Amino acid sequence: MSLPPAPEKKELPESVHVELSFDLQPGEKISIHLKAVRDENGRLVARPVPGWSPAGLLQRLAGWIRAVQPRQIFIAALILYLVVMFTGLTVYPAHFSCDEAVSTVNAARLMSNNLRDENNVLLPTFTKNDGQYSLSATVYLAALPYLLLGPSVWVVRAFNGLIALLGMFWLARLLRDRLNLPEWSLLPLLLAASPAWFFLARTGLETIQLAAFYAGFLYYYARYRFEQPKFLFAALLLGGLAFYAYTPGQVIMIATGLILLVADAPYHWRQRRTTWKGALLLIVLALPLARFILLEPDAYVDRLRMYGSYLAETDLTALQKLGNFLLTYLKTLSPTFWLTAHTDDQHIRYALGTASPLPWTMYLLAALGLFTALRGWRARPELRLPVYALLAAPVGAALTSEITLPRALAVIVPLLLLAALGLSALFNRLTRFNLPRGALTLAAFLLLAAGALANLVGALTEGARWLPSYGLDGTQWGAPQVYAAAKTYLTEHPDQMVKISPNWTFQGDTLRNFFAPDEPAITIRGINDFIQQIDPQLEQNVFVLTAADLQLAIDSQRFEQPEVVATIPYPDGSEGFSFVRLAYRSDIDEIIAAEQAERSRLVETTLTVDGQSARVRHSQFDGGQPANLFDGDLNSLARTGGANPLVVEIDFAAARAISGVTLRAGAEPVTVNVTVFTADGSQKPFTVKAGHVEGYKDVPVDFAETLTAVRVRIELLDDGVPEPANVHLWEITFNP
Repeated sequence: MSLPPAPEKKELPESVHVELSFDLQPGEKISIHLKAVRDENGRLVARPVPGWSPAGLLQRLAGWIRAVQPRQIFIAALILYLVVMFTGLTVYPAHFSCDEAVSTVNAARLMSNNLRDENNVLLPTFTKNDGQYSLSATVYLAALPYLLLGPSVWVVRAFNGLIALLGMFWLARLLRDRLNLPEWSLLPLLLAASPAWFFLARTGLETIQLAAFYAGFLYYYARYRFEQPKFLFAALLLGGLAFYAYTPGQVIMIATGLILLVADAPYHWRQRRTTWKGALLLIVLALPLARFILLEPDAYVDRLRMYGSYLAETDLTALQKLGNFLLTYLKTLSPTFWLTAHTDDQHIRYALGTASPLPWTMYLLAALGLFTALRGWRARPELRLPVYALLAAPVGAALTSEITLPRALAVIVPLLLLAALGLSALFNRLTRFNLPRGALTLAAFLLLAAGALANLVGALTEGARWLPSYGLDGTQWGAPQVYAAAKTYLTEHPDQMVKISPNWTFQGDTLRNFFAPDEPAITIRGINDFIQQIDPQLEQNVFVLTAADLQLAIDSQRFEQPEVVATIPYPDGSEGFSFVRLAYRSDIDEIIAAEQAERSRLVETTLTVDGQSARVRHSQFDGGQPANLFDGDLNSLARTGGANPLVVEIDFAAARAISGVTLRAGAEPVTVNVTVFTADGSQKPFTVKAGHVEGYKDVPVDFAETLTAVRVRIELLDDGVPEPANVHLWEITFNP
């Protein structure tokens, strides 16, 4: 007989003894929430649970802030960065410049020519931008998105944005792993809230690639210097990309390399088993440059002239050039550059409205960071790296006479590293006043996020109207809109040609090759060509004209009333581009003949020529005075108002002996006709041709004998240039 099982013994739950005492008034109520938890020793204790009172909410918020980790803040900042930097890339910047298009155009040209340039050089080190060899790594990098997705504004800008994103990651890791800053997580927002980075990282300009690769170089150099020698090779490769990405990067990398070579010389020597291999890699990276210099020995001098560099000026002493360098170097670091809006002609295409490149708070934080780095110079050698970069980065822009934001953008890399260091130093001081660091970080996150989002919202809603200067001296707005409209027009009128004015943007052919490479019906042609010469196929074209071009066509009196078939207004609603059909007037031949006769009419004056009075008849000038031709000053000139050739007739008060005439002319090829009227009534004609030169030239006309002249007629013809044309002449000298 089996017995029933014994009842299972239940263990009593562990209890907590709680004593509470309250003094309550009649009618008062109290609600208490307790939670049993174990303390650090494993004992069960009772703790109050915050309710929904303001104090309770603050307590919960404080607990949440304490629990948030830097990685979580970084993820949130990264998401905001991606939203801010990649939203509306085709909307803002509102203008798409030839400098954004040229790397893709050159990449397409290389691939279509079996990776050879116009000189048949295989894999050229540099390709041309505006006639100068200045593009290198950006062209080869642009080939990949071009092959995969084709040319488009979004592709060009998104690809550059991805490279900028890499730069952001490298800077964040440098702050976290090497500088050990708790605020490394805010780096994405430091960048997105900086107008300079926000604007240029949304463009296709090569300057952002330089800044990103420079950031990568600094990160891997820090790992080489403070972690493992093997990271030297990654640093050198990224330094090479920075060198070849943008012309100022070449000088920046040389300056940075020299500073680091000297400053860390003992470490390099200790790691010589690695550094000699790095030296070999450096030689390999320099081989493309050496080949280029051998092939184009004058290219760098030409580039300095293009930039207007004081280094190319032959009339300055070495001391004067050094002074210019120091002035521009300091300007590149100065608050006048970083804290003022860049809205003049040189800078307007790179301006975020009237905002300064950096907020003043970031500049002040960078100053505090620089002070902190200098204080910790001996104790924390890793703090020296941003200082070294700050010394080197301005050199790239300082070699030019005009500092623009793209040329100086690399400076933002050490500035923002120092700003993060300054922010951390500020938080260190504030925590001494019992301010929780987590709360300070959250406040900084919210402020930076607000700044970044303000950049985005303002740019997308009002950015196109911030700076309503849209033409050649402004933002050069209109390329995507004009070419989209031109393609639509050709779809509807396949039997016509579209002639787009070149007068509103630089390098119009580059933009045409980007937007319409396979559209032979779209060409770049100015309306002035059709005013100067009669084109029998005029009516087969539609012209895309600016307001100034259209007014020029009307004022020329060459055409019937223009027929405007479509318009593209500027973003502010003002008159932008017009699609215009034109037809010549029925009496066009008479008009042209009358104009030519008027241009050829000579004007008479009395001048002193070589000490004696002379009656001078000359072409009508719209620049300079006839006296400038006989004053002995090679810098003064006279310019015709449309006549070609320029004519000067000199009647001497008394016959004089001359054996020749020398004309000071410009660079273009010219033909000089001289007719000498002698005292015996005869005429002696002479003709000399002079080809193209760089700069100015003297054109001597030798008579081979001494003639007694009472009158001399001189004609200076610009070869191959139809009327109306401006012909320039600096000086006329009679040889005794």
